[in-house]
Amino acid sequence: MTTDSLKYLWQFGLLCLLQVLIFNHLNLGGYINPFPYIYLILILPISMGRIQLLLIGFLLGLTIDVFSDTGGL
Repeated sequence: MTTDSLKYLWQFGLLCLLQVLIFNHLNLGGYINPFPYIYLILILPISMGRIQLLLIGFLLGLTIDVFSDTGGL
């Protein structure tokens, strides 16, 4: 694994953990729920392939759904 891959893996875990433990319980104004894990998809390099981006997005969403116990809502 390259250092970039390890950096993205670390950010993946950290953002998922923050989302599940902190941001799922935070409501701003009663209507706004922050989703900082989307930041991971935005910082990925443009040169990354489509299949890799789709796979990362799918795994990120699946991980958040499983740990948030929402079932894909």
